[in-house]
Amino acid sequence: MLQSSSHPVDSPLDWSALEIASEIAAGQISAREVTQAYIDRIEAVNGYLNAMVVKRFEQALCEAAARDERQALGAPLAPMHGVPFTVKECFHVAGTPATIGLTTRRNQISPEDGLLVRRWKQAGGICLGKTNVPQLMLLHECDNPVYGRTNNPWDVSRTSGGSTGGEAALIAARGSPLGLGNDLGGSIRMPVAFCGIHGIKPTSRILPREGSVANFRGMTSLQSQAGTLARSVDDLEFSLGQLCRNEDGVSYADASPVPLRDSRKVAIRGMRVGYWSDDGIFPPSAAVRRVVEDAAQSLAEQGAELVRVVPPFAHELFDDYLSLIAADGGADGRRLLAGSDIDWRVSRMLMLKGLSSIPRAIVVAGLRAAGQPTLARMVSLARPLSVDGERQIYWRVLQNCRKFLHWQAKERISAFLSPPYALPAPPHKLAIDLVAAASYTFLPNILGFPAGVVSLSRVRPEEESGRKTSRDLAYKQAWQTDQGSAGLPVAVQVMAAPWREDITFAVMRALEESFRGRADYPPSAIVPAAISAKTKEPATL
Repeated sequence: MLQSSSHPVDSPLDWSALEIASEIAAGQISAREVTQAYIDRIEAVNGYLNAMVVKRFEQALCEAAARDERQALGAPLAPMHGVPFTVKECFHVAGTPATIGLTTRRNQISPEDGLLVRRWKQAGGICLGKTNVPQLMLLHECDNPVYGRTNNPWDVSRTSGGSTGGEAALIAARGSPLGLGNDLGGSIRMPVAFCGIHGIKPTSRILPREGSVANFRGMTSLQSQAGTLARSVDDLEFSLGQLCRNEDGVSYADASPVPLRDSRKVAIRGMRVGYWSDDGIFPPSAAVRRVVEDAAQSLAEQGAELVRVVPPFAHELFDDYLSLIAADGGADGRRLLAGSDIDWRVSRMLMLKGLSSIPRAIVVAGLRAAGQPTLARMVSLARPLSVDGERQIYWRVLQNCRKFLHWQAKERISAFLSPPYALPAPPHKLAIDLVAAASYTFLPNILGFPAGVVSLSRVRPEEESGRKTSRDLAYKQAWQTDQGSAGLPVAVQVMAAPWREDITFAVMRALEESFRGRADYPPSAIVPAAISAKTKEPATL
């Protein structure tokens, strides 16, 4: 399914964001030429992907021309001068809607740019448009009644993930060098793993949530956190640094501004790194397990001390995450959906969240009797809570987070390696029943730790089999996901203590540099091929 790229090696589509900024600053190419190259690329691939759903091409070309004029006049250049970028549909961009998949919001136009979009623009970036999300950003599949479904560029029969799946798919297909997303339960990290690129969810509250449409309004026990997506770790660190710049001088109540430390000053040699390939909640695919082991071996060869660990409190934190995310019984989701067309999966999810105790007990008992323990666990946990019930769970989470940090300090562990998700990209529609496979990405969210995902390899043919059969629907769908997955990207997750993005980036970069030269490295010059859903014939992206 993989074909060689049809564009030349000196194309700006192959450059990193830092290289684009450097080449424009040196006068080797204009901002308008780079912008046009990416627009042409989007037009070529988006028919297969449906990743970009709100285009602002004319405005982007005008902004690029203005940047070129300023450069010609000798004006000082901003750090991202001329660098194109795209943003998740939930962020406000002046003159565009931010629907989060709600048909009632189609005609609600944002009057101004959101804060983080504005910071990238002030840094010299050029916004090309906005990318697809699931309805209410609730699912691990980008599909909604407003814009339809996004496909994975490695195999259009599979999901690009959610909720930042449109962004990940477009960047993987060379339609954008940089993306802005947010992450409440793997919404950045899962899609980048499925699409073969890199992404970062920084420490919770390091960036304000100002300037985007909220889906869990009023929830403070878990925090959605903005982050970045790219094809290189250097670009992630560079672009996140621009988001952390607070040049407007405004203090935001939901953010704790902390300057990023320089990851280049972090030494891998002598670093103690803990790792696990299975958290005991959902068994990983063979390829996912293998890439974690390979990454650990690579770091050991670079002088790190690798320690296989069992993540403490993993089951408790997973259960508490599900309980907190569903604590209102889906009430705010139903308010947001009022009058809108509703995706069937969102409807099912909110119905199950809202069940009262007796119907819930009946459903859970029926699932267990039918040999569905995984789904029974999800339904039993995702239930309405009283204010006191939610606070007691959150208090328990805080205690376990403190214990986790104490354990980490006692073990002298600076960073952790794990899977980002138990599987490669599932076929469309399966992700709804595979929530437990995302346990690996939930952990950094509930801990509030920074976590990045770096794509390192691809599934090998012999890794499509080996999973045990089971009556459990989630395990059956995991088996189905593994079948035909050869060639799909696989990645590792890197997690560090709060405010230590520098350690996260340093480990990610060490892995990127170690794996980049390998034949199966996903973000290489090889460009994924799309398969037309109608003709089943390959078409080079």
